[in-house]
Amino acid sequence: MMFFSCTQKELNVKDYLAWVNNPENGLKVSKEIKDYKIELFYKPAEYIAINEQKTTEIDTALFFQRIKEIKDFQYYTLKIESLKGTEMMRTNISSEHEYSQRLQYFSDLVQYDLSLEENNDTLSCQLFHFERNYGVAPYNNIVLGFPKPTQESAKTLVFNDQMLGIGKIKLKIEKENIDNIPNIILN
Repeated sequence: MMFFSCTQKELNVKDYLAWVNNPENGLKVSKEIKDYKIELFYKPAEYIAINEQKTTEIDTALFFQRIKEIKDFQYYTLKIESLKGTEMMRTNISSEHEYSQRLQYFSDLVQYDLSLEENNDTLSCQLFHFERNYGVAPYNNIVLGFPKPTQESAKTLVFNDQMLGIGKIKLKIEKENIDNIPNIILN
């Protein structure tokens, strides 16, 4: 069974996952600003549905049910990494009070400083989850969801930072990179 997209390329599940994860294919874009690397990863609904099964032997009924459940949104992971090799939440702070303010910002408030520019429209972030890692890595991930447009176009995430001192950042996923996402050959 195959799942079709706009491209002619067809990949098995394992190769599809590798293709989506490969930064050379344009679904991951990043910028380095001051002491941080900011990375945006566009995650197709099919990618999410496959990853949730935690196997390359896909249950197609579960796959298509999950696609149906999540199809009205587009999903991203925003990764913020310290270039100093230290915990991102503690980079460039000098007190526990500053740490607490940063934690509150990323846990509760950063959602309001994120938007998506697409089709001459600005979309607000509708789904948001900050993943705490308690200092085990020099980065933190923020999972984002925005309403899905009726027509695909380039997607520009705008992060109007209020806490790290890096200002407004724009990260763009080009339309042709989304159009080039391959078809999946399921089982």
